[in-house]
Amino acid sequence: MSLDRLLTWISDNELLLHPGVSIVQTDSGIAVFSTEAFNHSQRLATIPKRAVLSVRTCALSEHVHWAPYGHGAVLALSLALYSEILRGAQSRWFGYLQSLPTTIVPIARLWGHPAAFPDETDAREACGWTHGTEVQRELQDNEGASLLTEIDDYYKSDVEPLLMSHAPGPSLSGFLHAYSLVCSRAFLIDAYHGLSMVPIADAFNHSQDNHVQLASEYDVCPVCGSLEECPHDEDAVEGSGSSPPAEDVTDTVDMLAVRSIPAAVEVFNTYGAHLGNAALLARYGFIIDGCDADIVTFGWSGSGLIVGTQDELVEVCQDVKSGLGLLVDTSSSLYHPGDDGRQTFLSINSDGQTSLGLFIWAARDITLKGPPSGLQGLAPSAMQYATAELIIRTFSVLLQVEVRGTMDDDEDADPIADFFHSQALQILVQTAGTISNLCKARLAQMGQLGRRSHCAQRLNELLDTLPPANSKTRCALEYLLGERAILEACAAHWEALRETIGEGSRAELDDGVISD
Repeated sequence: MSLDRLLTWISDNELLLHPGVSIVQTDSGIAVFSTEAFNHSQRLATIPKRAVLSVRTCALSEHVHWAPYGHGAVLALSLALYSEILRGAQSRWFGYLQSLPTTIVPIARLWGHPAAFPDETDAREACGWTHGTEVQRELQDNEGASLLTEIDDYYKSDVEPLLMSHAPGPSLSGFLHAYSLVCSRAFLIDAYHGLSMVPIADAFNHSQDNHVQLASEYDVCPVCGSLEECPHDEDAVEGSGSSPPAEDVTDTVDMLAVRSIPAAVEVFNTYGAHLGNAALLARYGFIIDGCDADIVTFGWSGSGLIVGTQDELVEVCQDVKSGLGLLVDTSSSLYHPGDDGRQTFLSINSDGQTSLGLFIWAARDITLKGPPSGLQGLAPSAMQYATAELIIRTFSVLLQVEVRGTMDDDEDADPIADFFHSQALQILVQTAGTISNLCKARLAQMGQLGRRSHCAQRLNELLDTLPPANSKTRCALEYLLGERAILEACAAHWEALRETIGEGSRAELDDGVISD
């Protein structure tokens, strides 16, 4: 690539880069470095929205179906980007496009595609190691269908027919190259452009401890892109065709400092504060050490637990949270993911803590399989209320057991046996066993077929003997080890909690039934 050509293109298209930062060429691509110090909220770069590459702005915009979000938006922008790449020097983004990687970015989403990495054993090996992990969830849609199949279908139905007249003609590997660039570099900027390639913004590399973040006014006219009042404000008809955006020099995408930045350091952006290593590997092709955002989720095809409709479970969870109040965040065994829209309702976080939703699922499942006498024969609404009340009592017993677990042996404590006949204690013991067994079952199905019984030590030995060129397999194994550590920590915690309750009581509880 020619960095000079990129910088010339930036200047010609009136993108503004603060003189205190510079874009430099590194061994792994381009990066942004500071040459002077910056304060919080300072602007490091300004990109007019007319300079972004989106489905709305590409030369074939009238022929590419726009999608607002999701995998459909990724496919549509990949087609728009690929069409501009095929235009070569005729594209108005040529100076920018030649700065992008010229080969397929090694994102895990494409490891299993034969056209992406043909005749490469590293990709096939790496793909096998992701089986049963959160990376597998990243490779399928909400119904469990493969994204690779969706990519191939889109290429045949939309890409090939539209671009066949171009010289050179399209190829599946060429489209996958564009797809990998979109996955690893695109940003959702507003209601008009949607997912877009944003020059300069994509030069900042990722870190959880980021210096800057992308800022853009999302609420623009979805028909013409205007930031100001426009004739479409009164148009309530959905699905109407788009219009060329009104000229508005104030509507920009900005890179703003979110903390002070010293001079002479690489300046990092974040691709998503909540992105764990599974998402980073699947969409960007790398992982980071000690990722606090890592989670293990359940409830999807391949996770080892399918709940079906979660409506009633969510209602019970809401009743439990309402009954617990501030106590909901006091347990060292559990965490409350919050309502951030991610699939974390049934999950385990990077500290090995179980989500409140997963704990409630396990406790509720026990009561449904063997309802205590007080819950038998109740109407559905009454049953839901009584179940929530019983889980709240189970949570209270959990807190008492956690306190006991922190005491020294010589400290006096109320014997757990005093609670032996309570339904809550019995449910807690069985809930702990259910969660522990769920973790062990997930561990047993993770990794490459024929090697799923390997312990962490054996996996580390395989990692140590990998050739340096097998970077994909290395990432896959490192990720697998991290996810295994989370599940092993969670299983060990609930087993230890059962031990805290006491061997004698536990054995008696496991042999009995839930009673009054």
